[in-house]
Amino acid sequence: MRRLPTFTAALAASALLLSGCAGPSETNMVGGIRDPFVISTYGTGTSTYQDTAAVSDAVSQATGSRVRIITSDTAIGRMAAMKSGAAAMGRLGDEYIFAYEGLNEFANEDWGPQDTRVVWAPLSPHSLLTRTADGIETPADLKGKKVPKITANPSVNGKIDAYLAYGGLTRDDVIEVEMAYGEQPDGLQQGQIDMLYQQVYGASLYELESQMDVSWVQLDPDDEEAVSRIDELTASVNVLPFEGAPAQEEGEETNGFVYTLPITAMADTSEDEVYALVSAMAENFEEYENTTVNTPRWNPEEVEDTPREAPFHPGLIRWLEENDRWSDEAQQKQDELLERGERLDEEWEEFQATDPDPDQENTLWIEWRAQNDLGKANDDPDAID
Repeated sequence: MRRLPTFTAALAASALLLSGCAGPSETNMVGGIRDPFVISTYGTGTSTYQDTAAVSDAVSQATGSRVRIITSDTAIGRMAAMKSGAAAMGRLGDEYIFAYEGLNEFANEDWGPQDTRVVWAPLSPHSLLTRTADGIETPADLKGKKVPKITANPSVNGKIDAYLAYGGLTRDDVIEVEMAYGEQPDGLQQGQIDMLYQQVYGASLYELESQMDVSWVQLDPDDEEAVSRIDELTASVNVLPFEGAPAQEEGEETNGFVYTLPITAMADTSEDEVYALVSAMAENFEEYENTTVNTPRWNPEEVEDTPREAPFHPGLIRWLEENDRWSDEAQQKQDELLERGERLDEEWEEFQATDPDPDQENTLWIEWRAQNDLGKANDDPDAID
Protein backbone atom coordinates (compact mmCIF):
# COMPACT_ATOMS: atom_id res chain seq x y z
CA MET A 1 0.00 0.00 0.00
CA ARG A 2 1.32 3.43 -0.92
CA ARG A 3 2.19 5.87 1.81
CA LEU A 4 -0.10 8.81 2.47
CA PRO A 5 1.33 12.13 1.26
CA THR A 6 2.55 14.34 4.08
CA PHE A 7 0.25 17.29 3.40
CA THR A 8 -2.81 15.12 2.85
CA ALA A 9 -2.00 13.09 5.93
CA ALA A 10 -2.09 16.33 7.88
CA LEU A 11 -5.48 17.17 6.39
CA ALA A 12 -6.81 13.75 7.26
CA ALA A 13 -5.43 13.92 10.79
CA SER A 14 -7.16 17.26 11.29
CA ALA A 15 -10.39 15.75 10.01
CA LEU A 16 -10.02 12.87 12.43
CA LEU A 17 -9.64 15.23 15.37
CA LEU A 18 -12.56 17.41 14.26
CA SER A 19 -14.82 14.40 13.84
CA GLY A 20 -13.96 13.00 17.24
CA CYS A 21 -13.46 9.65 15.57
CA ALA A 22 -11.82 6.84 17.48
CA GLY A 23 -8.69 5.19 16.16
CA PRO A 24 -8.80 1.85 14.34
CA SER A 25 -8.04 -0.13 17.51
CA GLU A 26 -11.12 1.37 19.20
CA THR A 27 -13.63 0.72 16.41
CA ASN A 28 -17.13 0.18 17.75
CA MET A 29 -19.78 -1.39 15.48
CA VAL A 30 -23.45 -0.43 15.83
CA GLY A 31 -26.14 -1.71 13.49
CA GLY A 32 -23.50 -3.27 11.28
CA ILE A 33 -21.49 -0.09 10.69
CA ARG A 34 -18.82 1.59 12.75
CA ASP A 35 -19.83 4.15 15.36
CA PRO A 36 -19.19 6.94 14.76
CA PHE A 37 -19.41 6.48 11.00
CA VAL A 38 -17.62 9.32 9.21
CA ILE A 39 -18.18 10.20 5.57
CA SER A 40 -16.18 12.73 3.55
CA THR A 41 -17.83 14.95 0.95
CA TYR A 42 -18.17 18.43 -0.55
CA GLY A 43 -18.74 21.65 1.40
CA THR A 44 -21.88 22.53 3.33
CA GLY A 45 -23.24 24.89 0.66
CA THR A 46 -23.46 22.21 -2.02
CA SER A 47 -26.44 20.08 -3.01
CA THR A 48 -24.13 17.05 -2.69
CA TYR A 49 -23.66 17.81 1.00
CA GLN A 50 -27.40 18.36 1.48
CA ASP A 51 -28.24 14.98 -0.06
CA THR A 52 -25.55 13.25 1.98
CA ALA A 53 -26.76 14.87 5.20
CA ALA A 54 -30.33 13.73 4.58
CA VAL A 55 -29.27 10.14 3.93
CA SER A 56 -26.86 10.17 6.87
CA ASP A 57 -29.62 11.20 9.24
CA ALA A 58 -31.84 8.34 8.04
CA VAL A 59 -28.99 5.83 8.41
CA SER A 60 -28.29 7.12 11.93
CA GLN A 61 -31.92 6.63 12.90
CA ALA A 62 -32.03 3.16 11.38
CA THR A 63 -28.76 1.75 12.70
CA GLY A 64 -28.14 3.70 15.89
CA SER A 65 -24.68 4.67 14.66
CA ARG A 66 -23.69 8.34 14.83
CA VAL A 67 -23.08 9.27 11.19
CA ARG A 68 -20.87 12.35 10.85
CA ILE A 69 -19.79 14.33 7.80
CA ILE A 70 -16.44 15.99 7.21
CA THR A 71 -15.98 18.26 4.22
CA SER A 72 -13.31 19.33 1.78
CA ASP A 73 -13.42 21.51 -1.31
CA THR A 74 -10.69 19.47 -2.99
CA ALA A 75 -10.55 15.98 -4.45
CA ILE A 76 -7.29 15.30 -2.64
CA GLY A 77 -8.79 16.35 0.70
CA ARG A 78 -11.82 14.10 0.34
CA MET A 79 -9.72 11.13 -0.76
CA ALA A 80 -7.06 11.68 1.92
CA ALA A 81 -9.66 11.42 4.67
CA MET A 82 -10.69 8.02 3.31
CA LYS A 83 -7.19 6.72 2.71
CA SER A 84 -6.02 7.62 6.20
CA GLY A 85 -9.07 6.16 7.91
CA ALA A 86 -10.37 9.50 9.17
CA ALA A 87 -13.46 8.79 7.07
CA ALA A 88 -14.96 5.36 6.49
CA MET A 89 -16.22 6.36 3.05
CA GLY A 90 -16.71 9.38 0.80
CA ARG A 91 -19.46 10.85 -1.35
CA LEU A 92 -17.21 11.82 -4.21
CA GLY A 93 -17.04 13.34 -7.66
CA ASP A 94 -14.87 11.94 -10.42
CA GLU A 95 -11.91 11.74 -8.06
CA TYR A 96 -12.96 8.14 -7.38
CA ILE A 97 -12.16 7.49 -11.06
CA PHE A 98 -9.00 9.61 -11.19
CA ALA A 99 -7.74 7.93 -8.02
CA TYR A 100 -8.42 4.47 -9.46
CA GLU A 101 -6.48 5.43 -12.59
CA GLY A 102 -3.77 7.38 -10.74
CA LEU A 103 -4.42 10.43 -12.92
CA ASN A 104 -4.31 14.20 -12.53
CA GLU A 105 -3.87 15.13 -8.82
CA PHE A 106 -3.12 11.48 -8.08
CA ALA A 107 -0.30 11.13 -10.61
CA ASN A 108 2.56 11.49 -8.15
CA GLU A 109 4.79 9.16 -6.18
CA ASP A 110 2.72 9.51 -3.01
CA TRP A 111 -0.53 8.41 -4.63
CA GLY A 112 -0.67 6.59 -7.93
CA PRO A 113 -3.56 4.17 -8.67
CA GLN A 114 -5.81 3.61 -5.65
CA ASP A 115 -8.15 0.71 -4.87
CA THR A 116 -11.40 2.68 -4.82
CA ARG A 117 -14.69 0.79 -4.86
CA VAL A 118 -18.22 2.05 -5.53
CA VAL A 119 -20.61 1.48 -2.60
CA TRP A 120 -23.81 3.19 -3.81
CA ALA A 121 -24.34 5.04 -7.08
CA PRO A 122 -27.27 7.48 -7.08
CA LEU A 123 -27.51 9.78 -10.08
CA SER A 124 -27.31 13.59 -10.17
CA PRO A 125 -28.17 15.88 -13.10
CA HIS A 126 -25.72 18.48 -14.43
CA SER A 127 -26.06 20.86 -17.33
CA LEU A 128 -24.99 24.07 -19.06
CA LEU A 129 -26.81 27.26 -18.05
CA THR A 130 -26.75 30.37 -20.27
CA ARG A 131 -28.23 33.86 -20.45
CA THR A 132 -31.56 33.56 -22.27
CA ALA A 133 -30.88 36.75 -24.23
CA ASP A 134 -27.83 35.16 -25.90
CA GLY A 135 -29.93 32.55 -27.70
CA ILE A 136 -27.60 29.63 -26.91
CA GLU A 137 -29.87 26.62 -27.23
CA THR A 138 -27.54 23.73 -28.15
CA PRO A 139 -23.82 23.04 -27.61
CA ALA A 140 -23.12 23.91 -31.26
CA ASP A 141 -24.20 27.49 -30.47
CA LEU A 142 -21.17 27.87 -28.18
CA LYS A 143 -18.79 28.39 -31.11
CA GLY A 144 -16.83 31.59 -30.48
CA LYS A 145 -18.35 32.01 -27.01
CA LYS A 146 -16.62 32.45 -23.65
CA VAL A 147 -16.40 29.09 -21.91
CA PRO A 148 -14.98 28.51 -18.41
CA LYS A 149 -11.89 26.47 -17.69
CA ILE A 150 -12.33 25.60 -14.04
CA THR A 151 -9.24 25.94 -11.87
CA ALA A 152 -7.93 22.63 -10.50
CA ASN A 153 -11.05 20.74 -11.55
CA PRO A 154 -10.34 18.26 -14.36
CA SER A 155 -13.65 16.53 -13.70
CA VAL A 156 -15.78 19.56 -14.57
CA ASN A 157 -13.51 20.60 -17.43
CA GLY A 158 -13.86 17.14 -18.91
CA LYS A 159 -17.65 17.38 -18.76
CA ILE A 160 -17.56 20.76 -20.51
CA ASP A 161 -15.31 19.22 -23.17
CA ALA A 162 -17.91 16.48 -23.65
CA TYR A 163 -20.68 19.06 -24.10
CA LEU A 164 -18.54 20.80 -26.72
CA ALA A 165 -17.88 17.46 -28.43
CA TYR A 166 -21.63 16.83 -28.63
CA GLY A 167 -21.86 20.04 -30.65
CA GLY A 168 -18.91 19.11 -32.86
CA LEU A 169 -16.63 21.60 -31.10
CA THR A 170 -13.39 21.57 -29.12
CA ARG A 171 -11.70 24.12 -26.88
CA ASP A 172 -10.07 25.55 -30.00
CA ASP A 173 -13.52 26.72 -31.13
CA VAL A 174 -14.26 28.76 -28.00
CA ILE A 175 -12.66 31.43 -25.84
CA GLU A 176 -11.42 29.94 -22.56
CA VAL A 177 -11.86 31.90 -19.35
CA GLU A 178 -10.16 30.58 -16.21
CA MET A 179 -12.13 30.76 -12.98
CA ALA A 180 -13.00 28.78 -9.88
CA TYR A 181 -16.01 26.46 -9.88
CA GLY A 182 -17.97 28.60 -7.43
CA GLU A 183 -17.30 31.80 -9.39
CA GLN A 184 -19.34 30.66 -12.40
CA PRO A 185 -22.76 32.13 -11.44
CA ASP A 186 -21.25 35.58 -10.89
CA GLY A 187 -19.17 35.16 -14.04
CA LEU A 188 -22.27 34.42 -16.11
CA GLN A 189 -24.17 37.34 -14.63
CA GLN A 190 -21.30 39.76 -15.23
CA GLY A 191 -20.62 38.60 -18.78
CA GLN A 192 -17.22 37.07 -18.06
CA ILE A 193 -18.48 33.73 -19.41
CA ASP A 194 -21.37 32.78 -21.69
CA MET A 195 -22.23 29.49 -19.96
CA LEU A 196 -21.68 27.67 -16.70
CA TYR A 197 -21.62 23.98 -15.81
CA GLN A 198 -22.96 22.84 -12.45
CA GLN A 199 -25.25 20.41 -10.69
CA VAL A 200 -28.65 21.79 -11.64
CA TYR A 201 -30.10 22.13 -8.13
CA GLY A 202 -27.38 24.30 -6.61
CA ALA A 203 -28.60 27.13 -4.37
CA SER A 204 -26.49 29.67 -6.27
CA LEU A 205 -28.40 28.87 -9.48
CA TYR A 206 -31.78 29.59 -7.87
CA GLU A 207 -30.34 32.90 -6.71
CA LEU A 208 -29.03 33.61 -10.22
CA GLU A 209 -32.44 32.85 -11.73
CA SER A 210 -34.00 35.47 -9.45
CA GLN A 211 -31.66 38.12 -10.86
CA MET A 212 -31.68 37.44 -14.61
CA ASP A 213 -33.30 35.30 -17.30
CA VAL A 214 -31.34 32.08 -17.76
CA SER A 215 -31.88 28.95 -19.86
CA TRP A 216 -30.54 25.40 -20.01
CA VAL A 217 -28.74 24.07 -23.06
CA GLN A 218 -30.73 21.20 -24.57
CA LEU A 219 -29.39 17.83 -25.73
CA ASP A 220 -31.08 15.27 -27.97
CA PRO A 221 -30.52 11.73 -26.61
CA ASP A 222 -31.65 10.32 -29.97
CA ASP A 223 -28.79 11.98 -31.86
CA GLU A 224 -26.62 8.85 -31.80
CA GLU A 225 -23.62 10.44 -33.52
CA ALA A 226 -23.49 13.37 -31.10
CA VAL A 227 -24.01 11.13 -28.05
CA SER A 228 -21.22 8.83 -29.25
CA ARG A 229 -18.84 11.79 -29.09
CA ILE A 230 -19.79 12.24 -25.44
CA ASP A 231 -19.18 8.55 -24.74
CA GLU A 232 -15.67 8.80 -26.21
CA LEU A 233 -14.72 11.40 -23.61
CA THR A 234 -16.61 10.30 -20.52
CA ALA A 235 -18.00 6.80 -20.08
CA SER A 236 -19.73 7.71 -16.81
CA VAL A 237 -22.36 10.02 -18.32
CA ASN A 238 -25.99 9.36 -19.30
CA VAL A 239 -28.01 11.82 -21.40
CA LEU A 240 -31.30 11.93 -19.49
CA PRO A 241 -34.02 14.45 -18.58
CA PHE A 242 -34.18 16.49 -15.39
CA GLU A 243 -36.90 18.74 -14.01
CA GLY A 244 -37.61 21.00 -11.05
CA ALA A 245 -34.44 23.05 -11.57
CA PRO A 246 -34.17 26.83 -11.78
CA ALA A 247 -35.17 28.25 -15.19
CA GLN A 248 -37.74 25.48 -15.70
CA GLU A 249 -41.52 25.74 -15.65
CA GLU A 250 -43.43 23.19 -13.59
CA GLY A 251 -43.31 19.85 -15.40
CA GLU A 252 -40.74 21.07 -17.94
CA GLU A 253 -37.89 18.69 -18.76
CA THR A 254 -34.41 19.33 -20.16
CA ASN A 255 -31.95 16.67 -21.26
CA GLY A 256 -28.54 17.00 -19.65
CA PHE A 257 -25.69 14.98 -18.18
CA VAL A 258 -26.90 12.62 -15.47
CA TYR A 259 -24.21 10.62 -13.69
CA THR A 260 -23.30 9.30 -10.32
CA LEU A 261 -21.56 11.05 -7.47
CA PRO A 262 -21.13 7.75 -5.63
CA ILE A 263 -20.52 6.77 -2.09
CA THR A 264 -17.08 5.22 -2.35
CA ALA A 265 -14.86 3.11 -0.10
CA MET A 266 -11.42 1.60 -0.30
CA ALA A 267 -11.23 -2.06 -1.34
CA ASP A 268 -10.18 -3.23 2.13
CA THR A 269 -13.38 -1.93 3.74
CA SER A 270 -15.35 -4.79 5.32
CA GLU A 271 -17.87 -6.43 3.01
CA ASP A 272 -20.28 -6.83 5.92
CA GLU A 273 -20.08 -3.13 6.79
CA VAL A 274 -20.71 -2.04 3.20
CA TYR A 275 -23.62 -4.47 2.94
CA ALA A 276 -25.09 -3.13 6.19
CA LEU A 277 -24.82 0.47 4.99
CA VAL A 278 -26.34 -0.31 1.58
CA SER A 279 -29.18 -2.23 3.22
CA ALA A 280 -29.90 0.66 5.59
CA MET A 281 -30.00 3.19 2.73
CA ALA A 282 -32.25 0.96 0.62
CA GLU A 283 -34.65 -0.14 3.34
CA ASN A 284 -35.11 3.38 4.70
CA PHE A 285 -35.38 5.23 1.40
CA GLU A 286 -38.87 6.53 2.18
CA GLU A 287 -37.49 8.29 5.27
CA TYR A 288 -35.35 10.65 3.17
CA GLU A 289 -36.90 10.36 -0.30
CA ASN A 290 -38.30 13.90 -0.44
CA THR A 291 -35.83 15.69 1.81
CA THR A 292 -34.06 17.49 -1.07
CA VAL A 293 -34.81 17.99 -4.75
CA ASN A 294 -32.34 15.25 -5.67
CA THR A 295 -32.90 12.60 -2.97
CA PRO A 296 -35.67 10.91 -5.04
CA ARG A 297 -32.81 9.76 -7.30
CA TRP A 298 -31.46 7.68 -4.37
CA ASN A 299 -34.30 5.24 -5.02
CA PRO A 300 -32.75 1.74 -4.76
CA GLU A 301 -34.54 0.83 -7.99
CA GLU A 302 -32.79 3.66 -9.85
CA VAL A 303 -29.19 3.58 -8.61
CA GLU A 304 -26.66 2.27 -11.09
CA ASP A 305 -26.22 -1.50 -10.97
CA THR A 306 -23.41 -1.98 -13.50
CA PRO A 307 -19.84 -0.75 -12.94
CA ARG A 308 -18.53 1.85 -15.36
CA GLU A 309 -15.07 3.17 -14.49
CA ALA A 310 -14.27 1.71 -11.07
CA PRO A 311 -15.24 -1.68 -9.59
CA PHE A 312 -18.18 -2.17 -7.25
CA HIS A 313 -17.48 -3.18 -3.66
CA PRO A 314 -18.33 -6.83 -2.82
CA GLY A 315 -20.77 -5.58 -0.17
CA LEU A 316 -22.77 -3.76 -2.83
CA ILE A 317 -22.59 -6.74 -5.18
CA ARG A 318 -24.04 -8.98 -2.43
CA TRP A 319 -27.01 -6.63 -2.07
CA LEU A 320 -27.51 -6.43 -5.84
CA GLU A 321 -27.41 -10.23 -6.15
CA GLU A 322 -30.00 -10.63 -3.38
CA ASN A 323 -32.27 -8.21 -5.21
CA ASP A 324 -31.81 -9.77 -8.68
CA ARG A 325 -29.96 -6.69 -9.90
CA TRP A 326 -26.55 -8.21 -10.70
CA SER A 327 -26.26 -9.33 -14.32
CA ASP A 328 -23.72 -11.32 -16.32
CA GLU A 329 -22.89 -8.07 -18.10
CA ALA A 330 -22.19 -6.38 -14.77
CA GLN A 331 -19.93 -9.24 -13.65
CA GLN A 332 -18.01 -9.09 -16.92
CA LYS A 333 -17.45 -5.34 -16.53
CA GLN A 334 -16.44 -5.87 -12.89
CA ASP A 335 -13.85 -8.47 -13.92
CA GLU A 336 -12.48 -6.17 -16.63
CA LEU A 337 -12.10 -3.28 -14.19
CA LEU A 338 -10.41 -5.45 -11.56
CA GLU A 339 -7.97 -6.73 -14.17
CA ARG A 340 -7.32 -3.17 -15.30
CA GLY A 341 -6.61 -2.17 -11.70
CA GLU A 342 -4.00 -4.90 -11.37
CA ARG A 343 -2.34 -3.77 -14.59
CA LEU A 344 -2.38 -0.14 -13.49
CA ASP A 345 -0.60 -1.09 -10.26
CA GLU A 346 2.02 -3.09 -12.16
CA GLU A 347 2.65 -0.37 -14.74
CA TRP A 348 2.75 2.36 -12.10
CA GLU A 349 5.46 0.49 -10.23
CA GLU A 350 7.52 0.18 -13.40
CA PHE A 351 6.84 3.82 -14.28
CA GLN A 352 8.03 4.98 -10.85
CA ALA A 353 11.25 3.02 -11.36
CA THR A 354 12.10 5.47 -14.18
CA ASP A 355 12.25 8.32 -11.62
CA PRO A 356 9.87 10.61 -13.53
CA ASP A 357 10.13 14.39 -13.26
CA PRO A 358 7.56 15.40 -10.58
CA ASP A 359 6.64 18.51 -12.58
CA GLN A 360 5.75 16.37 -15.61
CA GLU A 361 4.49 13.26 -13.84
CA ASN A 362 0.88 13.34 -15.05
CA THR A 363 1.96 13.92 -18.66
CA LEU A 364 4.63 11.22 -18.51
CA TRP A 365 2.22 8.76 -16.87
CA ILE A 366 -0.34 9.39 -19.61
CA GLU A 367 2.32 8.69 -22.23
CA TRP A 368 3.34 5.52 -20.38
CA ARG A 369 -0.28 4.36 -20.24
CA ALA A 370 -0.68 4.88 -23.97
CA GLN A 371 2.49 2.93 -24.73
CA ASN A 372 1.23 0.01 -22.63
CA ASP A 373 -2.34 -0.21 -23.95
CA LEU A 374 -3.87 1.46 -20.89
CA GLY A 375 -4.59 4.87 -22.37
CA LYS A 376 -8.08 6.38 -22.51
CA ALA A 377 -9.50 8.86 -24.99
CA ASN A 378 -10.03 11.42 -22.22
CA ASP A 379 -6.51 11.23 -20.77
CA ASP A 380 -5.57 14.92 -20.61
CA PRO A 381 -1.99 16.02 -19.86
CA ASP A 382 -3.24 19.58 -19.33
CA ALA A 383 -5.99 18.61 -16.88
CA ILE A 384 -4.22 20.03 -13.83
CA ASP A 385 -2.51 23.04 -15.42
